[in-house]
Amino acid sequence: MLSNHLKIAFRNLTKNRLYSFLNIVGLSVGLAGGILVLLWTSFEVSFNKSHTNLPSIHLMMQNQTQGGVTYTFQSMPGPLAAGLRSEFPEVEWAARTSWNSKYLLTVGEKKTYERGFYAEPDLFNIFKFPVLAGNPIAALRESGSVVITERTAKKFFGSEDPIGKTIRVENEHTLIVGAVIADIPANSTLIFDVVMPFSIIERLNLSHINSSWGNNSWQTWVSLNPQTDLTALNAKLENYIQTKNPEAGAHAMAYPLAQYHLYGKFKDGKPNGGRIQIITMLGIVGLFVLLIACVNFMNLATARSAGRAREVGVRKVVGAQRRVIVGQFLTEALVMTFLALILSLVWVQLMLPAFNRMAEKELSLGWANWPVWSAILALGLVTGLVSGSYPALFLSKFKPAVALKGQVSTNKNAGTLLRKGLVTFQFVISIFLMITTLVIHRQLEHIASRPLGYDSENLISIPVRGNMSDNYDVLKQSLLQIPGVKSVSAGTHNLINYGSNTSGIEWPGRTGDQDFLISVTDVGYDFVKTSGMKLADGRDFSIDFGADTMACLLNETAVRMMGLKEPVVGTVIKYDTTRTVVGVLKDFVFNNPENSTAPMAVFLSKSDYNHFFVQFDNNDQWKNHLAKIEASAQKIFPEYPFEFRFVKEEYQKSFEGIRSAGVMANTFALLAIFISCLGLFGLSAFFAEKRTKEIGIRKVLGASTSGLWLFLSKDFFKPVLLAFVLTLPVAAFAMQKLLSSFDYHTELTWDIFAIAGLVAIAIAVFTVSFQSIKAALANPVSSLRSE
Repeated sequence: MLSNHLKIAFRNLTKNRLYSFLNIVGLSVGLAGGILVLLWTSFEVSFNKSHTNLPSIHLMMQNQTQGGVTYTFQSMPGPLAAGLRSEFPEVEWAARTSWNSKYLLTVGEKKTYERGFYAEPDLFNIFKFPVLAGNPIAALRESGSVVITERTAKKFFGSEDPIGKTIRVENEHTLIVGAVIADIPANSTLIFDVVMPFSIIERLNLSHINSSWGNNSWQTWVSLNPQTDLTALNAKLENYIQTKNPEAGAHAMAYPLAQYHLYGKFKDGKPNGGRIQIITMLGIVGLFVLLIACVNFMNLATARSAGRAREVGVRKVVGAQRRVIVGQFLTEALVMTFLALILSLVWVQLMLPAFNRMAEKELSLGWANWPVWSAILALGLVTGLVSGSYPALFLSKFKPAVALKGQVSTNKNAGTLLRKGLVTFQFVISIFLMITTLVIHRQLEHIASRPLGYDSENLISIPVRGNMSDNYDVLKQSLLQIPGVKSVSAGTHNLINYGSNTSGIEWPGRTGDQDFLISVTDVGYDFVKTSGMKLADGRDFSIDFGADTMACLLNETAVRMMGLKEPVVGTVIKYDTTRTVVGVLKDFVFNNPENSTAPMAVFLSKSDYNHFFVQFDNNDQWKNHLAKIEASAQKIFPEYPFEFRFVKEEYQKSFEGIRSAGVMANTFALLAIFISCLGLFGLSAFFAEKRTKEIGIRKVLGASTSGLWLFLSKDFFKPVLLAFVLTLPVAAFAMQKLLSSFDYHTELTWDIFAIAGLVAIAIAVFTVSFQSIKAALANPVSSLRSE
C-alpha cells in the first residue's frame, strides 16, 4: 500500500510541475525559518549545560532599594565568600572573582590580550571544567601560578607541554602555568582564556575593597549542597549583610546559574524575563511563517480539488475506504514536505554565515547534534501532517456519484470564502511583520540620531593596561606636541558605560525622599574640553585653578533631582569629603541610549585611570594623526601593544540588540511575504487556467486587456485590503506597547501603516498581474478552438 501511495505521489508531482514547485519552495522557505529558530533556541537553552553539576551552581546577587525602586546587582562585598563558607552549612564551596576583562599576556616575543579574571581556588570546585593538564585548584592556591585554556596554550607554546612554563601578565606578574583546561564553549556564561590567583589582588592592600562589607566590588559564586532548600537559604541570606554592616542596604540572595541566561532580567528585586522573551517572540514569528507555508499548501490543494474529484470517485467505486484515500493524500503531502525539508537545509546552510554575523552566534548544523536533527525531522513530519491534513480530509469526503460528474461541492461560495480567508490570514501576518520592521527601523534611527551631548567625531579611547596610568602625564605632554591633536584627558570609564554609582552623596536641603542612585566617575584635567561636552554653567577641571581635587561637576539631571537652587556653582556637597561644585554639565547620553539620562557626579583624579581620551582634528589627515598617536604611545609604553577604539563606533555597538531584532524581523517579514506571494501566484495561475474559455469569449466580444486584467485581479486584492484593515488595530496596539518600553522613543505615525499597506498591495498587484496579463494577452482562437 505504501509503495503504491509513493508511486502515485511522485506521478502527481511530475504531472503538476508548477504547483509542486510552488508548494515545495514555499514549504522549504517556511521550514528554513523554522530550522533557524530551532537552532537559535537550541543554542540559548543549552547555556551552561556543559557543567555536570549545574543545578548546584549559584551566583550571589543583591537587591538595593533606592527612591522606591529596587535594583538588582551582581557586585558583592569582599568578605562575603568567607562568611558563606564558615556560617552557612548549605554552601559547599564559595569563591570570589574579579570582573572579566582583557589582560596582556607575554611569552618571549609573543604578546596578546586575552579574556580573564582573578579567582579564588574553589572556583574550580564549583565549575567542573575538563582538566587537560595540571591541577587548577592547586594552581590558584599559589600566588605565582596561572590557569590557561587549551587555545591559549597552543597560541603561546604550540605542541610543547605548557606546565611549568612562564607567562608574564600585564608586564607586572611573572606566573607559572599550573594547569590547562579545555576551551570554554560559546554557550557558557563564564567565558575566559586565563585565570589568575585572587591572592595577587589581596597583596595589593585594597583593604577598603577586600574587607569592607559596605563596598561591592566582586562577583561571588557558590555551589550548594544537593539537599539545600533554596527558598529557606535565601530567607537566611536576606539580612545577612546587615548583620555585618547595619548601614548597608543590600539584601543578598543566591540565584541559580541554570536560570540566569534565560531569566537574567530583574524588576523590583524579582526575576522578570530576559533572553526567554526574545526566544519566545522569535519562536512565535517563526511558527507564523511556517504556518503561512502550510496555509499555502492547503490553499493550492483545495483550489485544485476539482481536478482530483474523479480520481477520488473512481477509487471509492472500486472499493477504496476513506482512510486509504486520506493516507494517499497525506503521503503526497509528506513527500513534498520532505523534499522541501532537504531544500530548506540547503537554504539554512547558505544563510547561516550571515545569520551568525547578525546574531553574533556560532550556530551550525553539526551531524553529531542528534537532538537538533531529531527536532528537525519532527518539524518536517508535523509540517507535512498539518499542511496535508485538511486537503486530505476535504478531498476524501467526496461522494462517488457527485465526484464522477466533476462536481466537487454544491456550495461553491464556501470554497471561495475559505481560500480568501486563508489568503487574508497570510497577509495579516505579513503586514504585521512589515509594520514591526518599519517601527523598529524608525526607533533605531531615532535613537541613533539622538544628540549625544559630546563630540564623538575623531575622539578615541585608549584602554589602560598594567601600570600605564602611572605615566599618563608623560603621554599627555607627548601627544599634545603632535600637530592635529587638540586635547588629551583620562577617566575611569569609557564615556559610553558608567558602572559606578552611589546613594551616599549629601547636599544642602536633601530630604528623606531624595533617595536615588547617582552615577560617579573620576576624570583627569581637560575632560570636558577633550570629550566635547557642553557646560550649562561654570568651568572644566583645570590646573590653572590649583589642584581642583576638592572640586566636582554635576550634570543637569543631578542638579534637577537634587533640587539645587541657583547659583549651583559654589554649592558644597559631601562625598567622602567636602567638595565644591565648579561646573554643571549639560546632559549627555551614557549607559543605555534608549533610556533617559541618569544623574551623575564627576570628580577629579590624578591617577588610577582606565581610559585615555584623545581628540584630534576632524580632517583628511586623521589617519596620519592616528599613526603619530600610536608611535608616541609605543615609545612611552613599548611593552604594551597599542590598542584604541573610536568612541563613535563604541557608541554604535549600544544598538546591536535592537539592530539584531530589526534585522530578524525584516528577515522573517521577507520570508512571510515571499511565501504569501507564491500562494497568490499559484492561485492566480490556477484560476486563469480554469477561466481560459471565459477569457476567450470576453475578448471576442471586445473586452480590453486592461479590463480583463482588472476582472481577473480584483478578487485577489480584496483579501489583501481586508488583511490590512484587520491588522491595523492589532499592530497599532502592539507597536505602541513596544515603543513605550523605551524611555526615549519615536512616535507611532500613520505613514508607517500606510507604507506597509501600500507595499502589501503593490506586491499583490505585481504577483497577480503576471498571470492576469498573460491570460488577457492569450489568443482567443487557441482557447475556443474546441467549441
